[in-house]
Amino acid sequence: MSNTSPKPPDPSGALRAYMFLDGLVRLFLWVSSLALTAAFFTALGLWPEQSLIGADLATAWSWGVRLALAVVVYNVIYVAHLVILRAPLPTPKEGYYRLDGGNDANPQLLWAALSSTLLRAKYEPPFPGFLVSHLINLPPLHWLVSRIVGPKSRSCFVLNPLIPDPSHTEFGRNVTIGNMTSVIAHVHNRDGITLKKTVVEDDVMIGAHSLIYCGCTIKRGAVVYGGSVVRPDTVIGENEAWGGVPARKIKDLPPLDAAGHDDGNTWVGA
Repeated sequence: MSNTSPKPPDPSGALRAYMFLDGLVRLFLWVSSLALTAAFFTALGLWPEQSLIGADLATAWSWGVRLALAVVVYNVIYVAHLVILRAPLPTPKEGYYRLDGGNDANPQLLWAALSSTLLRAKYEPPFPGFLVSHLINLPPLHWLVSRIVGPKSRSCFVLNPLIPDPSHTEFGRNVTIGNMTSVIAHVHNRDGITLKKTVVEDDVMIGAHSLIYCGCTIKRGAVVYGGSVVRPDTVIGENEAWGGVPARKIKDLPPLDAAGHDDGNTWVGA
């Protein structure tokens, strides 16, 4: 008598549907932003009268300035689209969601998937979307993006770390995150997904190429060394230095002074 377990579900169909949706969202963002930018410039008469083909230097320079301005307007409209499309979507609730057709399956995964499409559009903008990461860190769009799209943050990230669950990720003030670091709020197992909030408090430093999993809390003044993997539901205390795979406490750091400065002897990795 054979002892065979049921085959796990094949997610290919759902993933193809997600990729189709992702493509549609991207095309809409690109076409709509480009069309609105062109219409805006035409309505205000901002296009140079002389053609760029065969133009002299003065005319070519004028075209260059107007096209640069058009790039800025395009990116503003692009970010505004992300905010407008995300605003009506419910925020997925924290919890464990089965992927094997069990009774716990519910629409929360759909809201998470829809939010994910906008996230990918935010991190992977098309030409000339190279200013998206700048605009989402600058007021006034930063306030809207932080409140509606996420992550909720009082910090500015020059390196634009990967944050795949922005609605469940929160950053305090003066947080520094190194290159190629991911801060996530979900974890997979063979049967489902756990979604749980991840919080990084004020004055935290996270080194490059680190991975912070769901449910973690990194408290004020803490340091995570580069290349570390912080396991789900880990709580890193104030002024603690952690590192390794998996990350463990290495030492206690001197308390921050009133201005949020340490003694300058903590090496993290950019």
